[in-house]
Amino acid sequence: MYREQYHENRYEKHIKMFPPGARTAARAAAGAEPVAPYPLDDVTEVIGSVPAYKPTSAGSSRRQAGNGVPEAVSGRYDRPFQIESERSSEGQERVLPPPYEESETRALQEKAYRTETDVKESPPRERRRDLSEFSPSGLKFYEIYSQTVADSAKFTPEVQMKWCETLLEYAFDDEFLSHYNINAEKLKRELRPEERQKNQKVILEHSFKVLAKLIGLKWGPALYLMGTLYSHQPYLQIKNKHIVARNDERALEYYGRAAGSDHADACYRAGVCYELRRGVPPSTSQDESLVMALNYYRRGADLCDNSACMYKLGMFYLYRPQFQDAPQAIEWFKRASRRGDSPQALYELGKIYEFSSLAPNIQQLLTDNGVKRQPSRALKCFYKCAIDCDYPLAQWKLGHCYEFGELHLPVVAKKSIAWYAKAALAKPKGNAMAMLALSGWYLTGATGVLRPNDNEAFRWARESCTASDGKLARAEYALAYYYENSIGCPRDLAKAKSHYQRAASIGHPKAINRLQVGF
Repeated sequence: MYREQYHENRYEKHIKMFPPGARTAARAAAGAEPVAPYPLDDVTEVIGSVPAYKPTSAGSSRRQAGNGVPEAVSGRYDRPFQIESERSSEGQERVLPPPYEESETRALQEKAYRTETDVKESPPRERRRDLSEFSPSGLKFYEIYSQTVADSAKFTPEVQMKWCETLLEYAFDDEFLSHYNINAEKLKRELRPEERQKNQKVILEHSFKVLAKLIGLKWGPALYLMGTLYSHQPYLQIKNKHIVARNDERALEYYGRAAGSDHADACYRAGVCYELRRGVPPSTSQDESLVMALNYYRRGADLCDNSACMYKLGMFYLYRPQFQDAPQAIEWFKRASRRGDSPQALYELGKIYEFSSLAPNIQQLLTDNGVKRQPSRALKCFYKCAIDCDYPLAQWKLGHCYEFGELHLPVVAKKSIAWYAKAALAKPKGNAMAMLALSGWYLTGATGVLRPNDNEAFRWARESCTASDGKLARAEYALAYYYENSIGCPRDLAKAKSHYQRAASIGHPKAINRLQVGF
């Protein structure tokens, strides 16, 4: 079970990696949210910019079966999609209501979707409406509805796709469902819960009618949307991700079909699926799967100029033994970082120039290709990544450098604490290593900057364990130590032992020793 959850979390992490900051949610934490111990005062400091990289012309990929992009279209994809039944809080299946009677749901009926014949026979006439009492959400829906009605004869894919996406998002907006119908009409009264559910069903069913028609036209964004719904990783703000039954195999096929039309995000997601073997046929070997992933990333980078795919190519060429090519890795990281929307690539460049933090085999690979340690360039990358991209990992790195005087920076407790705090308080859940570092600062204090505070030291250690999902061994060991010695908390040997065991299971030597001596 733990292994399955680990792979699921890893898949979701990769899927949601790009674009950065696209999905933000408040961190759920017990009690009041921790406050930064010190204001950050050097965020405007500029050390220098990363030299611009002029990309060389890369050979474009051709659309053929050999590049991992399926071209065939299976007829089963053109059939209507089955909406998954909702489930009650008790886990019992709750079947959606049956089709409505005309007399019961006249106010909820869909009238906007007409065939071309209908339009020719009876052109749609939009009566003047009083929009003065419409909410901002209602006005936005009305605007998109009006554009869709005007486009009903042409069925322009871009317009209809926006309508489909709007319907899917508004189908889970309780405020909208209570006061408006699919025809952008404000209802005379607020709907009761059972009526609101019927309103939702009308909107959902209509959204899938539009989506099915767009898929029939082989419209790339529609194919991609269907893939995200099947994988339960929609890019839309949908509260219920289970509106269709999860099917990773079909998700991958839809991503592949969308990638075939050069949809950038579909290339990235198809690559992730093959890299992590999500929805991949069992007959496909690990090496074959990685080659397919590389092909999709290459397609997204070459044909779609997608920075996420560029970053992935850099990671493949630097860390995958069968693909290692240091010059190519550096070039792809540079190309991705030039676009300004891949802090991950910029951070990797910083690590390459820092050199010492890389594994010995990677250091040897870089040395063999004439890449040497360049502290000033590494610092430029980390600063640009921390300030321009607001990337928590780079912010933690600067805090670490100011704490230990690395990369030719002086030891400055004030700046170290400030950068750690900025990384620790990042949304959605903060950087676990920065939280642990703050715990250490609170435990020892910093003369003239921060007074020791055992309660805050314990609190940040606990936050670090939560943010890392128990996977940061040093945080688990620190929290165990606090529980054992009653630092900032009542002594609790049972909890101390539990956290020592977690740390030991990840390989922390001090935790292993502590358990061996008879804790």
